[in-house]
Amino acid sequence: MTLTTDLSNTIEHCMTADEDELGPLFDEAFRTARAHFGNRIAFHMPGMVHFDTDFFTATDPYRFPSISVSGTQCALDCDHCSGRLLETMLPATTPDALWETMLRVREHGGKGCLVSGGSTPKGNTPLQRFIPVLKRAKEELGLDIVVHTGVVLPEVARGLAEAGVDGAMLDIIGSDETLRQVYHLDVGVEVFDRSMSLLEEHGVPVMPHIVVGLHYGRLLGEAEAIRMIAAHSPAAVVVVAFMPLDRTPMAHTRPAPPVDIARVILAARLAIPDRPLVLGCARPLGEHRRTTDILAIRAGVNAIAYPTEEGYEFAKSVGLEPVMSVECCTLLGRSLLAHE
Repeated sequence: MTLTTDLSNTIEHCMTADEDELGPLFDEAFRTARAHFGNRIAFHMPGMVHFDTDFFTATDPYRFPSISVSGTQCALDCDHCSGRLLETMLPATTPDALWETMLRVREHGGKGCLVSGGSTPKGNTPLQRFIPVLKRAKEELGLDIVVHTGVVLPEVARGLAEAGVDGAMLDIIGSDETLRQVYHLDVGVEVFDRSMSLLEEHGVPVMPHIVVGLHYGRLLGEAEAIRMIAAHSPAAVVVVAFMPLDRTPMAHTRPAPPVDIARVILAARLAIPDRPLVLGCARPLGEHRRTTDILAIRAGVNAIAYPTEEGYEFAKSVGLEPVMSVECCTLLGRSLLAHE
């Protein structure tokens, strides 16, 4: 798919228009979502976070956990993370350990898992030696399995296809400057276009992520990321947001405001109208998250991970029908969102 000039201009308008000019874009995005997907919205609460609210409770950490095949190790030591996100995952650094962890997920009644990990110096998650375990878990345990790939290598794309995984996630970075300064990765943004192509060529569902404000809290490259994704056929598009983490170089960096997250969602909804669009789990907490949830619903998302009470109530107030899931938000197709 090649973006038309008009659509490319729409993306740019979403990113640069004055805030008081965004109203018509919100209206168009909301109508677009309803036309393609009906009035259902999925709320996802996988096993990474204890979730207990008035409208839903999900507290078993094995319901859909995240597993790190590198433990807490990451060669890139990115400014926004420094391996901190890996600390929240279940470690499984050998194929045998991964199999045992997946057995525990099944024994606890879990539906599946996210297999992730830190990066190698080349920017890829070291998945290759774990692929036989992924295939065995699909065949013998019937688990839903999604993976974080990072930069995709040809042999990994082939292996993931043979294993029959349910999807591959990767952050799509649209700025070479961000890759160098934040990710410490000496490649160009075209590597992500090639990664999506490799996965598609092998029939692996592609679930690209856009991290809003990754460049020290400001927008840089998000529009280009949307343009890259729009040239493919993603199974779902996930928008997340930089959130400051303690003990990282960006611990005191102010995150992008909710309206900037909404700009990216608007642009993605209008540029890729017929693909599921998700507000993912990584986003700042508190009032920031409450505001972001409401703006995301107005901007036409099909799903939200770990929604706030305010987001849940707002969705109902605008006529949407909530559907609850304990699976990863990238699997929202399982949540009956297809338009009938």
